[in-house]
Amino acid sequence: MAEENDLSRTEPASAKRLQAARRAGDVPRSVEWSAWLGLLAGVGALLWLGPRLFTSLTTLIRVGLQQAAQPGLALAQDSPLYPALAATFWAALPLFGLVFAAGVLAPLLLSGWTASPEATRMDASQLRPFKAFTRLFSVDGGFDGALALLKWLLVLGALVWMATSLPGVTDGAHDFGQTAAWLGRGLITLVAALALAAATDAGWRWWRYLRRHAMTWQEVLAEARESEVSPEVRARLRGRQQQAGQGGAGSKTRPQPNPLPEGEGTKVMPRTINEVIG
Repeated sequence: MAEENDLSRTEPASAKRLQAARRAGDVPRSVEWSAWLGLLAGVGALLWLGPRLFTSLTTLIRVGLQQAAQPGLALAQDSPLYPALAATFWAALPLFGLVFAAGVLAPLLLSGWTASPEATRMDASQLRPFKAFTRLFSVDGGFDGALALLKWLLVLGALVWMATSLPGVTDGAHDFGQTAAWLGRGLITLVAALALAAATDAGWRWWRYLRRHAMTWQEVLAEARESEVSPEVRARLRGRQQQAGQGGAGSKTRPQPNPLPEGEGTKVMPRTINEVIG
C-alpha cells in the first residue's frame, strides 16, 4: 500500500499509463453497480411480464395440485403438467435473459470492453492469507463498511415506506390489484433507494483506480521525453548502449598515434657528401 499512499503522486495518470493498465486487465470494477443493474433489469422484467408470468405460475400450481391427487397420471404422455411447465419456462425465460444481459452489460458501461490474456495468469503475490485482514483496516475497508451501513439504512427506509403505505391490510378491504400495485411501487422504491449506493460505489472505484495509477512529476517528464524521441532513435540508442557495455567488458588497447606522412613535420638528412656540397 506504500505506492497507493505515496503523496508524491500528484499528477493524473496519462493515457499511455491507463492504456497499459487496461492491457494488463486492470480496470475498475464495482460489485454494487453490477448488482443494482441486475436488480433494475429484474424489476423491469417483472413489471413487464408480471401478468403473463403470474398466469403461467397459477396454471402450473393448479395442475400440479390436481396431478398430486392422481399420481399415476402425473407421468403420462398426455398429462397437462408438461404444457404447464413449458408455458412457465417460456414465460420466465425473458426475465432470466434480461438479468443475464444486465450482468454482462454492467462492467461494459463502467469501464468498457477489455480482453487481457495477462489477467488469466496465476499471480502468486495475490495468495496472501492476511491480505483480507489488512484490507479491513485500509481506506477501502472503511468505505465498504460505510457503504454497507448506507445500504442498510436505504433498504430499511424503503421497507418502512412499504409497510406504512399498504392499503387495507388490517381490515381486509384490499384486493389483488391493489396488492400488486403496492408491490410494484415497493420494488421501484427499493431500486431507486439502492441507486444511490450503486452510484457511490462506482464513483469510489473509479477514483481509487485513477489515484492508484497517478504519476509523479519525474514520471511525467520521463514519459514526455520518451514520447518525443522516435522509435528509430530509441532503438539506435539502445544498440549503442549495448555495444558500449560489451566493449567495456573486453580488453582495452592503448590507442596509437597517427603516423605523419613523409615530408610533413620531419627533416630529411643528407645521405652523401655530394648532397652536402651541391
